[in-house]
Amino acid sequence: MPNQNDDLDWSKSFMYAIHQTYFLAEKRLEQRLLAAKGITFSQFLILLAIHCKKNPSQRMVADFLYLTEATVSRHVDALEHVGLLRRTADTDNRRQKILTMSTEGKTAFAAAHAIIERELGIIFSGIPKKDRTLIMQAFQGVIKVLNHHSLTS
Repeated sequence: MPNQNDDLDWSKSFMYAIHQTYFLAEKRLEQRLLAAKGITFSQFLILLAIHCKKNPSQRMVADFLYLTEATVSRHVDALEHVGLLRRTADTDNRRQKILTMSTEGKTAFAAAHAIIERELGIIFSGIPKKDRTLIMQAFQGVIKVLNHHSLTS
């Protein structure tokens, strides 16, 4: 790690600011979700992927969230245990399981989504909407570059 007075000091870097922002936002969302719905932010992300992908396999959820299948499997086990989702055999591939939210899962997802939207509104209220749009466009460009490089490396 560079010295504190070095121009490349990690604590002053853009990447560290991104890391801090994500870590602190995730921590706040985790606390709010656990208090209100008894689910973690990571579990919410699993439900989000299922909502967005419509009956995905665990592999599809892992790819969507850039996680390992083992990580997804642990969260799926916990969510299935509390009745928020179900695994059913894929008729085309019996080794794969299709994930669907139960009625309780859909209710929990909607409530958790509302909590997250409210909290993110508070967290990012100091950034004007037009600036948020520009930041999002910039990050989408970075994601495109990173995805391209990961495919060609």
